[in-house]
Amino acid sequence: MLDLDMGKYAAFVWPAWAIAAAVLAALSARALLAARRWSAELKRLESDAGDRP
Repeated sequence: MLDLDMGKYAAFVWPAWAIAAAVLAALSARALLAARRWSAELKRLESDAGDRP
């Protein structure tokens, strides 16, 4: 059974979990946005290279 009662440590443990989850979400979002930017830049460079003789 999962015991989520942290007793006197709950005031530290739950905010720490929340901060860790927020940081992980922010890093994931940042990586996804960067990947989209890189993909768009690659498509732009490939189209520019195709225009040249």
